[in-house]
Amino acid sequence: MTPNIHIRETSTESSSFLIITALQGYKQLKGLSPNVFKDLQFKAKRDEFVAKEGEVLHFEYVCDSEVKHVYVIGLGVKKQTKESMIRSKIGEAIRLARKIKITEVDVVDDVSNLTARSFVEAICIGTYSFDRFMGTEHKKKYPPIRDVYLTKTGLTQGEIRKGIQTANAQMLTRDLVNIPASHMHPEIMLKHAHEIEKKSKGIVSVKALTKIECEKLGMGAFLGVAEGSDRPAYFIVLHYKGTGKKVLSLVGKSITFDSGGLSLKPSDGMMDMKIDMAGGATVLGIFDYLASTQPNIRAFGDVYGLLPVCENMPSGKAMKPGDIVTALNGKTIEVLNTDAEGRLALADALVYAEEHLKSDYVIDLATLTGACMVALGSDLAGLFSNNAEFEKIYKPYTEEAGDFYWQMPLQETYAKQMKSKIADLKNIGGGRYGGAITAALFLKEFIKKASWMHIDIAGPAHKDSEGATGWGVVSIIHFLEEQKDL
Repeated sequence: MTPNIHIRETSTESSSFLIITALQGYKQLKGLSPNVFKDLQFKAKRDEFVAKEGEVLHFEYVCDSEVKHVYVIGLGVKKQTKESMIRSKIGEAIRLARKIKITEVDVVDDVSNLTARSFVEAICIGTYSFDRFMGTEHKKKYPPIRDVYLTKTGLTQGEIRKGIQTANAQMLTRDLVNIPASHMHPEIMLKHAHEIEKKSKGIVSVKALTKIECEKLGMGAFLGVAEGSDRPAYFIVLHYKGTGKKVLSLVGKSITFDSGGLSLKPSDGMMDMKIDMAGGATVLGIFDYLASTQPNIRAFGDVYGLLPVCENMPSGKAMKPGDIVTALNGKTIEVLNTDAEGRLALADALVYAEEHLKSDYVIDLATLTGACMVALGSDLAGLFSNNAEFEKIYKPYTEEAGDFYWQMPLQETYAKQMKSKIADLKNIGGGRYGGAITAALFLKEFIKKASWMHIDIAGPAHKDSEGATGWGVVSIIHFLEEQKDL
């Protein structure tokens, strides 16, 4: 739950936890009493704190027999501070406040280049914790932050509302990914889609293609993945109407549990596979925001969300290594490894986006390859695109939101590794190297003319220390709202 956000013209000295931003070379800090500021100067000199970018000074002081906290975030030189850093440090401060059982926080910022909306986003997202399955003792030990008092120039109720709704969207995504597979099935993802539709009061529409409907269309690749599960698969399509001329489809890999199928994963590689629907959860988070705020999307006339939802399970009816499936565009695929299933489900979704929805632009988000994590670690997504200008337009929004990525090559000479001797394609490359690239090249086979970005979020979608991160929700929401044309 997000805290109550209150606007203040000036901060109060009664705050139990005060977060404040400071430029390098500061002479004074708004919101601090003379005695507290004097204490700060002493501790800053002792700890050599000069408010460099990302530098933090946290100290306690006693006032009226009560221990209080001041958390100062260094911004460095004015207007050069990275927005992603401020977001990150605000989140750290909010989490610290909760850890020490503080339920009210004051935040003062009159000097950073972070917008009021982004400040509210950072505050609210910082309060997130996933304790749905925790007992009462844990919840007593870590009470939620209920109220945040914010002092910042340019604050409006509209900006606060947008910031809260964006944070809610990311927290929904994080919840969906964090929920274990015992409580997250294809039916439940469909239920969440319908809840978004209901919330929107007709602004967002949802349809779900059943197995029979997918068979009639020819989605053999997606349905091949779903064959081993006892739970029904759904191809979910969400729609939001903008005022522009172009069509955008957001495609999210939505494997609610990935056992690897008959190419079974080792046990330690299977434990976190509830997260294999993180791409789909991201799309649902974005549409939750669209349903809640109903923004004017000026660059696109239609925004679609596509979720090929299923489980990848081993059973007597499961797809077998060596089987051949036929995708929606008629291409045949030799399935040499049933654990390379995400690209099969995405293949049909990409064809559907371009040929059935006439999409001009397509973004797919997928926890697709461990190879991308080997290449880039756990903090960076790998972004592949057939349109450099599209990637260039999107990049500033990721830098602001802290959705960091590295642009990866679609090295065409690797494409021959995906050629099969008995079908049009095979679903894995020829060796252990370049797996993220060959997976992207496989997906590229299912895009004809649309401007396309494939974002492999296998690394940053989930962290061992904090669970799901909601990578992509904030940056794509800002992109949709702020981009005027393409």
